[in-house]
Amino acid sequence: REKEMYNYIAGRLKETKTSRDKYIDQFIRPLKKIIAEAGYKAVIKGRPKSIHSIWNKMKSQSVSFEEVYDLFAIRVILKSDKKNEKSVCWNVYSIITDLYKPNPKRLRDWVSSPKKMSGYESLHTTVLGPENKWVEVQIRTERMDEIAEKGPAAHWRYKSGKEGGNNE
Repeated sequence: REKEMYNYIAGRLKETKTSRDKYIDQFIRPLKKIIAEAGYKAVIKGRPKSIHSIWNKMKSQSVSFEEVYDLFAIRVILKSDKKNEKSVCWNVYSIITDLYKPNPKRLRDWVSSPKKMSGYESLHTTVLGPENKWVEVQIRTERMDEIAEKGPAAHWRYKSGKEGGNNE
């Protein structure tokens, strides 16, 4: 059953890849412009949700693939010094939610209260994008992204230069 569902979701994602990529670009383009106009330097990446994440939503919400309402995730990675990163994230959150209507039930603030075990920091919100499609948006700084992607220990090694020539 699990393997069948995995293959089904993977197939549906493959079938809809072109239209999803086009939609992600349509969502990101105006964001890049207004964030830059506000004076922030950001990398904005779009991606489909993982098969695992989609499957979990289908099970927990008892819905079909077509009914999973946020198949997209956008990550906004901001340049900021450590001292200002919390306000930078919240300012960009405000810019995004001025452009796209947020779902007030879908705000997660791990910038003010990082996850205890992992040190994970990020703002997550779900907004209504073009064509009335829900999109999850994650907002974090480069430092927060480093921790999220590689973990606290990797971040420490990276910053201290102890990673034997592997500091990207």
